This record gives sequence, structure tokens and C-alpha cells, in this order.
Amino acid sequence: MSPTTVLKRPQAPSASALSASPKAVKNNKPPANSSVAPLVYGCDHIKKPLQNPAEGNKIKTHYGDATRVALDSSRTHAQACVKCKFLITRTFLCMQCPSIHCPKDAEAHSKERRHYFGIDSRSGHVYCFVCQDFVYDPVLEEIRMEREVAMEGGARKRRRLDDIKPSPEDLKCIETHTTLAPCKATGLRGFLNMGSTCFMSVVLQSLIHNPLVRNFYLADGHKPKECVQTNCMSCAMEEVFSEFFATDKTDGFGPVKLLTTSWKCEQTLAGYQQQDAHEYLQFLLNQLHATNGGNSDTKTEPCKCIIHRAFYGKLQSDVTCEGCQNVTTAVDPVMDLSLDLRKKDKRRLDAPKSEGEGAMQTLQECLERFTSTEKLGMNEYNCGNCSGHQEVATKQLTVKRLPPVLCIQLKRFEHGSTKSLKIDTKIRFPMQLDMTPYTTRAKRKAKDGSTDCGPRSSLKGHGPYLYDLLSVVVHTGQINSGHYISFSRENGQGQKWFRFDDSMVTLASEKDVLSAKAYLLFYIIRSLS
Repeated sequence: MSPTTVLKRPQAPSASALSASPKAVKNNKPPANSSVAPLVYGCDHIKKPLQNPAEGNKIKTHYGDATRVALDSSRTHAQACVKCKFLITRTFLCMQCPSIHCPKDAEAHSKERRHYFGIDSRSGHVYCFVCQDFVYDPVLEEIRMEREVAMEGGARKRRRLDDIKPSPEDLKCIETHTTLAPCKATGLRGFLNMGSTCFMSVVLQSLIHNPLVRNFYLADGHKPKECVQTNCMSCAMEEVFSEFFATDKTDGFGPVKLLTTSWKCEQTLAGYQQQDAHEYLQFLLNQLHATNGGNSDTKTEPCKCIIHRAFYGKLQSDVTCEGCQNVTTAVDPVMDLSLDLRKKDKRRLDAPKSEGEGAMQTLQECLERFTSTEKLGMNEYNCGNCSGHQEVATKQLTVKRLPPVLCIQLKRFEHGSTKSLKIDTKIRFPMQLDMTPYTTRAKRKAKDGSTDCGPRSSLKGHGPYLYDLLSVVVHTGQINSGHYISFSRENGQGQKWFRFDDSMVTLASEKDVLSAKAYLLFYIIRSLS
């Protein structure tokens, strides 16, 4: 029986498949003098039934019939889910029984009936619901290609089947550059604390469980063997992803290369003193932007690096002169939003340090305060329309462009001339966040007298902008002697949450996540459409 391998291909983007990740295949090959059989990267779940003659023949026969249906471009009836009858979606033909399901019901069917393999109705490729990935087997692929060639006819049919098969050189290249990627290699692993490096660990965990960044590195978006940059942070980051997704190790990993490269790129980080997680996140994003072909002049040409594609947003500032009503508008790029926890007209906290002594703030209240109109003093604004005279003016910030991944900093640390203070206020944040009310378009509609910014208003097609919580970074303890931990959603999707405390990884509940005193919040857009 031919060996079974896994294709490195992501799923099509959808509401839930936005975070689909390809299997990593990044380990070195075995030594040349090794006597063991060549390693293959594969799915043991599909290999096991195929090695059974009776079950294998049944699967191949059923796969051939299903592939013929999937590849038949002339069929007049769409494949509908037998459970929900929904048509406008991809469907999976069960490989072990004659049933068709939408992706959601297909996964439920796999768990209920233990039918773990589905055939994509659009391409004929096999999907393993255990691995959560498309899988490849030479025998099944040959059946699929034969069906494809036979059904397309014409010039394509006259082509020799061998022309589209991997050549011996291709197979040798695959064998040389791939190895076994265990199904357990899902990125659930901690980091060793190498001396007050918890600030770095929580930032790395947020990127590892960020589907857009993860898929970029697992798809060889950055190739260290071809990189000629000195002290390249992207090469160091690629090493972290290789360790987390190419092996099934569960012990803590020490990112020595990334730590030392950080020291070389930024001298203020050198040493083992505690650093601010938000400042390190900004440093790391800037470095990854620069080492992934980032464009420094984004005003003339949009940057296409992975960091800008994931985190880049725009803030609009409107300053209105109360004397002549002249409006001065400026648009600035941002990678995150920093929200105050204090009201500017008060010196005390909005909410008490201990629960039960006053009203608790919500994230939406902080966002509303961030985008509300504020008055500028006489010495803060000179109106060019009023002959340069100092006038009273108002200023309002709004979100001009929302990024796919929204990072929010809750400003818990205040640094004065004599002392520093940590604001220990509890902020209630949601699992799902609608950013529509804080956009420039929505604020403009509100000023015009319309309060309807929902999908049925004139904003239809532009909102609502729904985000799902992805990761939470928490600072515990005092400002100078604290510790960072984080929570992340498994693989950036699903219902499972995990708590990361240096090298310790434990299962967490939604209640644990929502009760945390967040410092950084990461939300991901629900749909890119």
C-alpha cells in the first residue's frame, strides 16, 4: 500500500474557516546513513482503513463514485445538506456512507457516526475531520485524476495521465524536504521563562494563535534559507512556528534565537529586566514588517506585508473650530487602539480597585469615550481659517478603517515625574464585539440625526463589523514586580480556551477568560467579505 501524506493547503476562507491552518512540514530529513524507511508526512487516520483490503476496496469504490459526482460540471442539481438543506455553501460527501452535509453538519456527522472522512463536492479532495485538514493519498489521488481526465474530455482527455503525476525528481524533493507532522502538533505549547521573559511569551502566544500570522509562516511565507538579512526577526519567528507545529512536544520551548535577536535589534530590551508587553508587541510587529518586505512609504503604495494585512487600520481625527465651524481632518495609520481607563476631567478612577465599590466599566464604554467629542483649550488649537487666532475647538477620533485583527490596549500603567501607578480597574469585555458604532461612517450618521447604523440602514454592505475574541493578555501583581499570563482560543477557532503561564498550558473556561483583568485584547473579524 502506498504511503499516505497530507497536503499543505489551507481551507477556503469563511466565517469559521478564516482560521484554518495547513499542517506544518518543517523538520529536517533523517540522517543519510539512517536505516529506517523514509519518513512521510501524513494522516494515520486515512492510512489505517486503506491498509485493510476489504475496507480499502470499499472506500476506493465509494471514492470513485463520489468523485465522479463532485467533478461533474454538467450536473443540474446542486449538492444540498441532508440535514439543513442549505445549498449556497461547500458540501462534503461522506466517504463511508451515502450522505451529504454542509461543513458544520459534516463535522457533527463525523463525531456521531465516526465517519471521519469527507469528499469536497467542489474539488473531490479528501478532508479528515480528526486532523481538521485535507489529506492526500497516492491511490485516491490517482482515482481522482483519472475521473477528472475522463470527464473533461477533448484536448485534456488526450493528455497522458503521466504528465500530471509527480516525476521521480518531484517525489525525491518531497521526501527530502518533508517529514512526519503529528496530528498532535497543534501549537499548544508553553515557553520557558528565561529570566523575566513572560512579557515576550504572551506576545508570542497571541501571534501563534493568530490564524493570519500562523498561516503565513506555516505556508513558508518567510524562507530562512533564502533570507540574507542580518539579525532577522522573521527568521527567528519562523523557528518558533516550526517548533510548535512540526512536533508533538509538550514541554516548554526556549526561544533563545528570538530573544537574542531582539536584544541586537533594540538595545533597551537587552538584559533580563521586565518589559512592557504592549511595547514589545509594537517592536515585534515593526520588525516583522521590516523583515517581510514591508513598504516604508504606505502613503504612496499600500504595504502588502503580513503585519499590515493583519493589523493595519486607520484613525481619523476631526478638529472643529467653534468660531467658524471649520473642520480640519487628519488620517493616521494605527496597529492598535489604546484606551484610557480614567475620565479626563477626574483624577480618581472611574471604577474602584476592588469589586463592589462602584459601577464596573465595560470595553464598549471605553471605546465610546475614546471616540466621543472633547474640547480643546485655547492654547491647543490655532484656526487657520480665523487668521491664525487661538480659538476654542472640539476634537473627535473615529475609526476610519478597521483591521482584520483588532488589538486593544487598556492603559493600566501611568508614569509620572515622581512615581508610576498601575490602574487595577476591572473592565468587562465581550466574546463578540461590534465595532460599527465607533467607525467614522457611523459617527457621521449619528451627527446627521440617524441612530440606525445596523445592516438594514444606509450602512448596509459596510457593517456591522463583528469581531470574535481571540486572545487576552493579563498583567498580575505590582507595576515593578508583576507577571504576564495570557488566554488564547484553540487554533484561533472553536470553543476551547487555554491559559498560558510561561511553560504551563492548562484548559480554561469562558468564565475564566471573561473574569480576567485584561491588559491587551485581540479580536478577529468574523468575516472578511
